[in-house]
Amino acid sequence: MTTESGSPETVGLGDPAFPIEFDDPADVELTWEWDDMHMPFALTPLAGDFVRVVGSGFDDPNIRYSDAGFGTFPQRWHCAVWNGYAYFAIQRNYPPEDRPAVLERYTAMARSRIEATDLYWREDLLPQLHQLYDRIEGVPVETGSGDEIAAGWEAGWRAGERAWAIHFDAILGPYQVMDDLADAYEVANPGAPPGEALRLALGGHHELLDVELGAEQLAAAAAASPALSEALRDGVRSLDALRGLPDGPAFATSFEAFLKRHGHLGQSVDDLSLASWDEEPGNLLSELAKRLERTPESAEARRGRLEREANDLADAARSRLADRPDDLAKFEHTLRHARSIGFLTEVHNYWIDRKSQAWLRKLAMRVGERLVSEGVIHQPADVLYLHRDEIAELLRQPADRRSLIEERRSEHVRQQAITPPRFVGTPPPAQTEVDRFDGARFDSTEADVLRGTGASAGIVRGPARVVLTSREFERIRPGDIIVCPSSNPSWVPVFTIAGGLVTNTGGVLSHAAVVAREFGLPAVVGVANATTTIHDGQQLEIDGTSGTVRLL
Repeated sequence: MTTESGSPETVGLGDPAFPIEFDDPADVELTWEWDDMHMPFALTPLAGDFVRVVGSGFDDPNIRYSDAGFGTFPQRWHCAVWNGYAYFAIQRNYPPEDRPAVLERYTAMARSRIEATDLYWREDLLPQLHQLYDRIEGVPVETGSGDEIAAGWEAGWRAGERAWAIHFDAILGPYQVMDDLADAYEVANPGAPPGEALRLALGGHHELLDVELGAEQLAAAAAASPALSEALRDGVRSLDALRGLPDGPAFATSFEAFLKRHGHLGQSVDDLSLASWDEEPGNLLSELAKRLERTPESAEARRGRLEREANDLADAARSRLADRPDDLAKFEHTLRHARSIGFLTEVHNYWIDRKSQAWLRKLAMRVGERLVSEGVIHQPADVLYLHRDEIAELLRQPADRRSLIEERRSEHVRQQAITPPRFVGTPPPAQTEVDRFDGARFDSTEADVLRGTGASAGIVRGPARVVLTSREFERIRPGDIIVCPSSNPSWVPVFTIAGGLVTNTGGVLSHAAVVAREFGLPAVVGVANATTTIHDGQQLEIDGTSGTVRLL
């Protein structure tokens, strides 16, 4: 089998187009899947090491697979990076006939977390995360000896690993309760569109709304100043340049306060090569400039509208369940908890995925400056072409690695041209399980119609804007239908001006789907190969309820 691009769907050992070396020869028996949702492009060596940090959180046995009263779960996750591309595999460690019992036990464990998640997140996990990020930020790169910096570098990466262990601890209850909410709603509404049930939990106030409120206030301040408006429209993207204009000092102070809170956002995917707003504030200034063209619906008005729509959906479900008291009680219980902790299905991404990436990248760039001063590399970003352990060694014993960097840079360019296989090792079974996070893939029987999962309701027409990474956010104009591999909270500013969203990957609980619903953006997710099938500028009509994308 081959993919649409012509590359093999599954490869094992010995394929010269995609050479693989397994750490353990037995790993060829596993089914390794390319994670094109979170890491869709070739990674540099250090970005690949960050993916392994992510993978370490998946496989933390003390959090992911054990809990009081439920014992230890037998399956393990594995992570690998081959030819720059990230792959994950699950080692089941139990016979197929035991799978229903294991899933039942795992679901019971996840449900046991629901009641305690809110307090656990606020009073335990979030304070731990703050301490971990302080540890990363506190590495004495500018003042310490080589040995001290190397020790701090290694401790910083261990802090990142701990943050990702917290990630998988925190999301068990929230994802389970949203899954349960969809099941309970579908009892009342058989055949309901896939994303409809999850609208029941919209309308709350949390960090993603705070991001939009802050961006809205900055845009309003710029719009109220003729000098700032003119500069932003003319393409000025330097905060220092804006500071020198009339009204500039107050705007700059507010902008810097926004970055202090939310500046760790800005990266489209889990790739350490992508900078945050804090590192490249011009990217955020570009998004504010677009709001001078067309002011989006206010954040508070949208929140209130989504809350009213959620209450209307809940009331309609209650009416249908009025003569089924047990089902109604289950619906009410699940809805209450979904509205309490469901927001963490994406807010965890704000605090962990985005912030751990931003903080480790910031540490890497600081260390890069130190290595430049030692004559090890040519420029700070060259650290991306070294591995984590190599950097620690070079901090302790500096040595010129500039020729190695150039070799690896050329290799990375070559890898970027590869279309990796979907699977490595053992092909997946013909019938694979589908969940609400990854979603299903659909074939279309109509010409000029693509099919995916309706993730956020609404029908909209507009020009497609094919965007592969956050480096291309500036190309998105008001009213565009964004076509991208996936998304996360960094997309909030562009979601509020866009007309719609289409992604290659995901289901109704994917990052893209959750954020799109939070901002009332019509969205179709899981449209396989959307970014290669749809042409930039092509007119589209998308239906975020039925999951169709019509090429006009």
